[in-house]
Amino acid sequence: MPRGSDDDSAKAAEVFAIGIGECGSNIVGSYLKTSADKRLPSRVRGYLLMNTDRADLMKVRQKYEIPKENTLLYGDSDIGVGGRFMDGYRAVHEAKDIIFDQLAGLGFEGVSGFCIFTSLGGGTGCGGTPALIELLKQRFQEEEGRRIFVYVIGVLPFEGQSSEALNSIWAVSKLMRAQLQDRGANLTILLSNRTMLKRILRSRTSESVDYLQRELDVDIADIASIERMVPSTLDEAGDLEKRTEQAFVELVNPMALDVVEAMLSPGVYESGKDVFPTTDLADYSHKLDPVVVPALYTDVGLIPDAGSMPQQLRAMIDYAVKQCSYADVGEQPNAESVYYVLSGPRHIAKAEYGMHLKEALEKFVAPGAAITPCYVQYHYSEAPTNLLLLLGLPKIPELAQIINEATQLVNLHSGASPLKQGWFMRAKGTTRKELVSAIEDFRELFSYYMTPADTTGTPAMG
Repeated sequence: MPRGSDDDSAKAAEVFAIGIGECGSNIVGSYLKTSADKRLPSRVRGYLLMNTDRADLMKVRQKYEIPKENTLLYGDSDIGVGGRFMDGYRAVHEAKDIIFDQLAGLGFEGVSGFCIFTSLGGGTGCGGTPALIELLKQRFQEEEGRRIFVYVIGVLPFEGQSSEALNSIWAVSKLMRAQLQDRGANLTILLSNRTMLKRILRSRTSESVDYLQRELDVDIADIASIERMVPSTLDEAGDLEKRTEQAFVELVNPMALDVVEAMLSPGVYESGKDVFPTTDLADYSHKLDPVVVPALYTDVGLIPDAGSMPQQLRAMIDYAVKQCSYADVGEQPNAESVYYVLSGPRHIAKAEYGMHLKEALEKFVAPGAAITPCYVQYHYSEAPTNLLLLLGLPKIPELAQIINEATQLVNLHSGASPLKQGWFMRAKGTTRKELVSAIEDFRELFSYYMTPADTTGTPAMG
């Protein structure tokens, strides 16, 4: 992969991208496929796609034309871990040496941090991500005495996937507890499959129609083709669901890396560009609460000479929060911290608008919440105007749905029957007690931030 400048200042700001599991690998792969020059963002030095499933890894490699040296198959079974996230956790620790050998071959030494792209519902990514962070922190902070930053970009599962919801509860709980002990990710950025899919259908209708026609043989102007989508059997329904989700992978997944690119871009040197205050990788984790929902509004139509700028800025913030967030934060997210990056021509991206932006954000943040600004000015007037919002610890209605789905699944498999008791070890690779403990921990960590508050009861520890 082409690299940026070789001078020391550029190297000091570089990060390494890791896609773990099918979802994480697809995010990085689909971004590369849609990128004009098949490159990751300029400050990402290199990338590695990891999986425990040979078939999935080969599919990603072939689909996105990924060089073999940028992929890694690990674990004691070529067919992967399925939903058994504890197997995914152990597999990373057992493969420690080959993981670091592969990373070394790709030139990861000296980077400032890592961006890990993962599903928070699968087995390989859900279980492997906390283990991978432990290894990275041990290697750099404990053995080398050098602080690095690890950002997790975690994708929450689609609605109605209770098994994946249970995995998500365990993974997020594990990530947060490690973070509180300064041994975990510095920032966990939550994205939602269901929210991103709704957004992509709304904002890129024509492209979505093209995908429906190409991937599912559906013409929305042809009633007969839509009727053919109605499944006649359960098997057909399951197949259709898989094909539908896959049809949107290449539309939805690049959005995850778009956020990282927007976060890293202020630190990239460009001629005719000024950034103030100086913003780098560590600033986000220093200024934000540990769990973040991003919103990215591109090509904002701000026109200083056309009406009230405070009113235009307020409309921009409203639209970004309500329509451009990557997970649903509702009408009143009550975020406890906000970081915004406003980029565009000099007459738009300027600090003088800071007061108006803060006023526009007030109804979306908790009283006393810290709001950190960054302005990226371009000296040419035709530069696009973009807004990145990072909402720290907002209320996320989806978390209530996820915890309800997980609780119902645990209750379903609870009882005196040995068949019921054996489900947890067979399906997840761990005990019922471990999962109940994760649910209770999740409630303790996020009870205030979940909307609505009336979630179903916690399963008993018996």
